Amino acid sequence: MNIVKTNINTADKVKVYKLTKSSGMMVQDAPAGLSVPVESWMVYNDPKTGKDGTVKDNQVLSIVDPAGVKYSTISATFIREFLDIVDIMDGTPFAILFIHGTTKSGKAFVSCELDCDYKA
Repeated sequence: MNIVKTNINTADKVKVYKLTKSSGMMVQDAPAGLSVPVESWMVYNDPKTGKDGTVKDNQVLSIVDPAGVKYSTISATFIREFLDIVDIMDGTPFAILFIHGTTKSGKAFVSCELDCDYKA
């Protein structure tokens, strides 16, 4: 496992475990429009061995809210949008909204946007 970016102190091994190994909810299973205050988050590469024996890194984003609920995704779109929000907010507390949609070709997708009505 290789940590790409996070807002936690990686010396806190319990938080690292929570964000990388503990069970949680996949973002695609969360209801559309759900507002989630972001307490801690991490983007990391998780190596997976394929059936042919090759190892591929999956980039994973995990988010933990103030209640301790963990949400994770491997969606490149979601991760890109989330990191854009992190850059814009620059350390200011924020919440995200889960967005579900369908592409023109009929494929379901999930993304996020800043909850502009959130008050920390």
